[in-house]
Amino acid sequence: MDKRRAVLIFGSCYSRKEIMKEMKKAVFTIVAKNYIGLAEVLGQSVRSKTDCDFFILVADEITPDVSVPSHVLIARDCLEYERSVWEKMSFQYNLVEFCTAIKPAAFQYFFDKRQFEKVIYADPDVFFFDSADHIFNDLDQYPILLTPHLLKLQTQFKGDYADYLFLSNGTFNLGFLALRKTGTVGAFLEWWHERLVNQCYFDFEKGMATDQKWINLLPGFFSSMELKVCFHKGMNVAPWNYHERKLMKQGDQWQVVDRETGDGAVPLVFVHFSGYDYGSFLRGQPDHKSESKGYADYEPIFREYAEALAKGDFAKFINLKYSYAFFDNGKNIISLNRRIFRSLTDEGKIYAAPFSTKEGSYYQFCKKAGLIDTSAVSADKITNRQIGGFSTKLKYINLFFTFVKFLLGVRRYSMMIRFFRRYFQEENQAFLLDRELGKKFK
Repeated sequence: MDKRRAVLIFGSCYSRKEIMKEMKKAVFTIVAKNYIGLAEVLGQSVRSKTDCDFFILVADEITPDVSVPSHVLIARDCLEYERSVWEKMSFQYNLVEFCTAIKPAAFQYFFDKRQFEKVIYADPDVFFFDSADHIFNDLDQYPILLTPHLLKLQTQFKGDYADYLFLSNGTFNLGFLALRKTGTVGAFLEWWHERLVNQCYFDFEKGMATDQKWINLLPGFFSSMELKVCFHKGMNVAPWNYHERKLMKQGDQWQVVDRETGDGAVPLVFVHFSGYDYGSFLRGQPDHKSESKGYADYEPIFREYAEALAKGDFAKFINLKYSYAFFDNGKNIISLNRRIFRSLTDEGKIYAAPFSTKEGSYYQFCKKAGLIDTSAVSADKITNRQIGGFSTKLKYINLFFTFVKFLLGVRRYSMMIRFFRRYFQEENQAFLLDRELGKKFK
C-alpha cells in the first residue's frame, strides 16, 4: 500500500519525513541534439551518486538516423505547446534562449505527465561530485531551491568577472533549480511560462537575461517557508565564484572552504563548467590551467571532467546541426532575422510557418529585402577574433568617426552616439522589411 494512503487510513504508522522520502524524484537537463553526449556525462555523474531518474530533453529535431536511449526525450513531442507557438518560439529565439524558454513547461511535464514530485534541473555542463540527496531532502521543507551566483560580500571585489555583470545577469544562476510539486510551485511555473513564451531574450536594454532575470522577483513573491536560497558553498561552483571558494581533498572527497579564511568546509556537490572549451578537448589539447582561471586548486577537477568526457559519447553527437538554425532550404537564420521577426510579431504581423521558404513566407520577404545570409558559416558565429586584420580595420573606423565628430561638433556627436545605442538594436531594423515599422522606435 502507498505510504501516504496508509497514513490517511491508519494514522501515524509512518512519519511525514518517511513519506516525503518516498516521493518520486528526477534530474533533467535541456539541450540541442549536438549536446546529448555532454548531457549523458552529467547523467552519469548524477546516477553514480544519487538514486533517482535522469532525463535529457532535446529542444531540437531528431532525424531517424540518430539513435538515442529511452531517457532522451524530444521536447516537441512531450511538452504541451501548440504547433504554431512552438514554431514561433523556436524561430524567434536563438538556441540558448529557446532551451531556457521551455524550462517551466518541462518542469510541469515531469510533475503532471511523469508524476515526479521532486525535480532538479541542471545545465548540461554541470557535473556532480557528490550525492544530490541533501538537495532532495531540502525539498521536503522548501518547494523552491535557488543558488546565488555569489555568496560572499566583498567591499573590494576580487572576482574574475566584474561584479556589475550580476546586475545584468541576475542574482541567481539558473543552471540549477530544484522544485517540489505544490500549488505554490504550480502557480510559479504558470507565471514563469507565460513570460518566457515571448520574453526570454538576452536583452539587457529591457532588463532580460533569458529565463534567469525573472527569478530575481521570487524573494518578493514567496516567503522564507516556501523558497530557500542555498548558501551551500559546494553547490553551483563556477568560474564566477572560484575567487571565494577554495577546493581541497580529504581522502576521496572534495571539500570547499572559504578561500580567504579556510573555514566552513563542506562537500563539493556539483560544479558548473560554464565556458568550458570543448573544442580544445576534442582536439586533445585541454588546457586545465587556463580553464581553471589560474586557480591551481581547481585544475584536478578539470582533469576529472576531461576524463569523464573522454569516457562518454560526447564526440558522437557534437557535430549534429541545430535544426532551428536554418530555414527549410538550409539557409542560415541569423539573429537579425529572429529579432526583426520579433518586432513584426509584436506589432501583430503574423507569419505562419516561419521556417518555410514558400511564396509569401517570411523568408521570401527577407530575401527580397536582402536579409538572407547565404554564407557557409553563419554571421552569428563570427567574432572580432576571427576577422583578419581587425585592429587595422578598427583604426580606420575610429578615424572615420573622428572625422564625423569634427563635422558635427561634440554636442551633436554625443547626441548621435546615444541615439545609435538604441537605433542599432536589431529589433529597430525592422524598417528594412516593413517601412511602417520605421516610424516606431523600441
